[in-house]
Amino acid sequence: MGERFKGAHMIELMNHLGIEYVVLGNHEFDFGAEEVKKRMQESTAKWFGSNVRDAATGALFDGVVDTEIIPLQDGLKLGVFGVCTEETPTLSYPGNSVLFEDVFATSRRCVEDLQARGADFILALTHLSIAQDKQLARRVPGIDLMLGGHDHEPFTLYEGKTFIHKSGQNAFWLARLEFQLTRSAEHPERGLAVLPQWSMLANAHLPPQPECQAILFKYMRAMASEDDLEQNARVLATLGTMLSTRTALLRAGESNAGNLVADALRSELATDVGLINGGFIRGDKEYSARTNVTVGILKHEMPFPRPGVVVRIKGSDLRDALLQHLKKYPQQSGSHPHVSGLELMVDMRSNPPVITKMAYNSGELVDLEAELTVATSKFVAGGGDGCSCWLKGEILREAAKIPEIVADFMMKKRLLAYPENEGRITILD
Repeated sequence: MGERFKGAHMIELMNHLGIEYVVLGNHEFDFGAEEVKKRMQESTAKWFGSNVRDAATGALFDGVVDTEIIPLQDGLKLGVFGVCTEETPTLSYPGNSVLFEDVFATSRRCVEDLQARGADFILALTHLSIAQDKQLARRVPGIDLMLGGHDHEPFTLYEGKTFIHKSGQNAFWLARLEFQLTRSAEHPERGLAVLPQWSMLANAHLPPQPECQAILFKYMRAMASEDDLEQNARVLATLGTMLSTRTALLRAGESNAGNLVADALRSELATDVGLINGGFIRGDKEYSARTNVTVGILKHEMPFPRPGVVVRIKGSDLRDALLQHLKKYPQQSGSHPHVSGLELMVDMRSNPPVITKMAYNSGELVDLEAELTVATSKFVAGGGDGCSCWLKGEILREAAKIPEIVADFMMKKRLLAYPENEGRITILD
C-alpha cells in the first residue's frame, strides 16, 4: 500500500485522528523529497524538522516548522522543536537537494531560541537512536522531555534531568504522558516543579475504530482487484519449523527469516554469497510450523519492493563492508547482516572490531585478494545504511524485486525448515 499511495493513506488516518505535531523521520523520504512535500501539504499537523534544510539555499525544508511556543495554563509556555537523524541520506532517498544538519548544534540553537522567548518547559521531538537521544540529553542542557522514534522497541527513562520516551513500532502501544507543571508565585526562585506520570496502553486485540477501518478499506479497495486478492492468497510454501521475523533478532542477532532471504538471493541469482540487511524484513512476527506462506505474507514482510542485484567485489572489500554492517552492534540496526554461503567470526572486543574468520560453507577461507559475487539488494549495493565499502564493487546485473526472488525460491522448496540459529555469524563480545 505504501508503494502505491506513497503515504497518502497514512496522512488521511493522521488527519482523522487529529494529530497536531509531527517530526520528520528517515522513512518519510522513501519516495523522495517532492513526495514528502505533497504529503505535508495534505496534512493538518505541524511538521518539525529543525535540522532539515534546502541544500541549495540553507532555508528550512519547505513546510517545516523550526521552533514553536505553545501557551499553557497559568501563563506557562511550552517550547517545541524537532530533529531528524543525519543518517537519512544513507537510510532513505531524500536526494541531494536536502541537507540534514548536525542534531546537537541544531538542538542547542533551538533550546537557546526557545529559552530566549520565555519557554518554561522544552519538548524535543526526535527521530534518533536511543543512544543519540541520551547523548543529546547530556550535551544540550535545557531539554525537559524527549518524545522519540526511529528505534523499534519502547523506552522510558531519565537521562540526567531529561525524560525520554519512545513508544516502539507499528502502534503496538499507545503512550499517555502527563506532566504537572507548577511555579510558586510566592517563591519564584524555586523554579518550575515538574511531576510526571505515564502509562503504556497495549493496542493488541483491540477492535479497530470503525472510521479508521473505513479509511483503510477505501485504499484497499482502490488497489485490490479480484486478481490481486487471488494472488495474495496463493500459497508458496509450508513451514516445517517456526519462522521468526522479530525485529530484535533481525537487527541485532541471527534470524532464520534473514537466513531464508539470503539463501533465496544466493540460490536464485547463482552467486557465491547472499546477503540481506535486517531492516529489509519488517513484519515483527512469529509464524508457527505448518503455516502456509502466501504471496500476501511476503508483501507484508518485505514492503520495500527493491530489486536484487549481483555485485562483483573483492574479498577484502566484502569483509570491510560486513564490519560496516555491524558497526552499531549490539545496538539494534537495520544494517545488521544476514548471510548465505558464508561463515563469519567477528571479534567485537577488539578495537576496532575485526573479522577473524570468513569462510565459505565448504570451510575454504575467502581469498581476500580475489573477487567473488554477492547477491543483495540494490539499496545495500548502493552503500545504504552507511556501508560505503559496497561502492568498491561492481553491479553486474539487476534482477527481479526481492519478494519475487524469494517467492520463486519458496515455490521450488515447498517445505521450509530453518533452525532458529545456525551460527552463520558468530559474534564475540
